[in-house]
Amino acid sequence: MQSDSVATVRRASVGREVRSGLYYEILGPRSGSKTPILFIHGGGGTGANFRSTPDGRLGWADQLGERGYRVWVTDWPGAGRSGYKDMTAVVYSDIVDGYINLLRDVIAEPVVVVPHSMGGAVAWRLIEALPDLVAGVIALAAVHPANLDTPCELISDDGDVAVVRFTQTGVLFSVDRRVTYTYEPSYVYDQGVADSTQFPREAIPYLFAGHQGMSPRMLLQRVGLEPGLPVIENPGGFRGKRVRIMAGDRDPAHRRDVEERTARLLNEWGAQAQVIWLPDHGFEGNGHYLMGERNSDEVLELFVQQYDDVVGGG
Repeated sequence: MQSDSVATVRRASVGREVRSGLYYEILGPRSGSKTPILFIHGGGGTGANFRSTPDGRLGWADQLGERGYRVWVTDWPGAGRSGYKDMTAVVYSDIVDGYINLLRDVIAEPVVVVPHSMGGAVAWRLIEALPDLVAGVIALAAVHPANLDTPCELISDDGDVAVVRFTQTGVLFSVDRRVTYTYEPSYVYDQGVADSTQFPREAIPYLFAGHQGMSPRMLLQRVGLEPGLPVIENPGGFRGKRVRIMAGDRDPAHRRDVEERTARLLNEWGAQAQVIWLPDHGFEGNGHYLMGERNSDEVLELFVQQYDDVVGGG
């Protein structure tokens, strides 16, 4: 029989931001002294990219949760387990708005934002919109703000189907605006995995199996054919913000000069941004999926060092 005292309500560790339908799950302790971590996946992915590696090992999010970090793992609005959206109509601003709502209204405390790939554009906008709720950023091979140019070459465009060469990597993208886009094999083999010596080739089918359909308009925004990659209009929130940009030497879209260019821009805005080039720390051969490659457990230790620097001002 229940006593007169009010029973303790056990809160779910998963939920959704109600306006965008963005799905989240919380790993690790529900409270504590450590600044929480907010993972934002890239295009064609989900939060599962941080929960397991392509070859089936435990991912960063679960490992960090076991180590006492509170971790928010998310799926973009319209992706994964988030509520339905017509992905042919989704643009970058829809994704950004969902994360602004999540951070402001659900998490409601400062976090270290950890974006991968196309998720980087969301992280920069979070700094602009909610600087007091962004304790810092650790970017993983993440896209720059649209204040910097993204070079692309238009091969053809009939109004429905655009064929674009992403000149940083030479990869062709054939994007039909009328249907949800999924990554082509050329992207996976020539840009995503490329010549990484750390990505297990036997796990490539698993990578394909996890690809989600994504907005064709967002991809065209990312490669620079169409406007909409988020531009930072008021960089005041970047002042003093600690940012670490992690990247490996086998990622053709995130060469060292590309990442240094991003860091210079952020520093011009007053941030304290540094490129964490993996070979400088003894890690050779990493590509775009550095949180899921063979040496991901070791790279995680480097990530934790950056987290300590970001939250502690090191």
